[in-house]
Amino acid sequence: MPVLTDSTRAAHAAGLLLTILTAILVFRGAAAASPDLSRRVRVPDFENAVTVVDSGHGWTYSFEYPAAVPGLEFIWDSVYSDMDERRVSFADEAGSVLPEGPLEQWESWIMEGGMSLLPSPDGMATAMCEYWVFTGGAHGMNNTILYRYALTGGPGSQDWAEIDSRDLLADSAELVRFSAIVCDTLKVRLGPDPDREWILRGAGPYWENYSLLYPVPDSSGALAGFTVRFAEYAVGPYCFGQQEIFVPLALLRP
Repeated sequence: MPVLTDSTRAAHAAGLLLTILTAILVFRGAAAASPDLSRRVRVPDFENAVTVVDSGHGWTYSFEYPAAVPGLEFIWDSVYSDMDERRVSFADEAGSVLPEGPLEQWESWIMEGGMSLLPSPDGMATAMCEYWVFTGGAHGMNNTILYRYALTGGPGSQDWAEIDSRDLLADSAELVRFSAIVCDTLKVRLGPDPDREWILRGAGPYWENYSLLYPVPDSSGALAGFTVRFAEYAVGPYCFGQQEIFVPLALLRP
């Protein structure tokens, strides 16, 4: 059953001895919840940092949320909705795939991660979900979801609209310039003999390759440039891991 707990990370950082306050979402009925029952999850208010924990036969789920920033609670609600869908899907799949009876440790499925609010230029907000999933095999896989918003309206407006990479870059021509910078950087970083075709396939000038593009502020809150993240296997073998590249605005728009 899903469990909400106050995150202890801040308490440890402060050196406090804190009793973890746990709010258990009790499902009445059978001990093993049915798929429908597993979806009855109370949405946290996110006034404090929260960790959502769930588990079943052969699987565990854990996801950390920081305390919500006033005025941006809608981002937390969106993230929670998306991650809870993934929790339910993960639990249902584990229930249908994992065999009954005792399991070896390496057979257990794991989904764990957390949300963070990234520094953003003035008038923008960016949140990132990072979670790791292991369902057997040689290794697990890292996953990233981006949430990007911009203020609409005049000064003092609190109307936010979700944006994507097409809203951040000026046009397709700028995407081509951005991609060229990224590809050149990857060829050096993944050398000495990089797979150029693999890099071009994953970082070439196609919008779908740049779904994980987000704005980065300078110290004054103005736009300093953009960072793009590539998932494992996107631009090279798994051993290279995820790749992130920051492109300064001065280089992109000289």
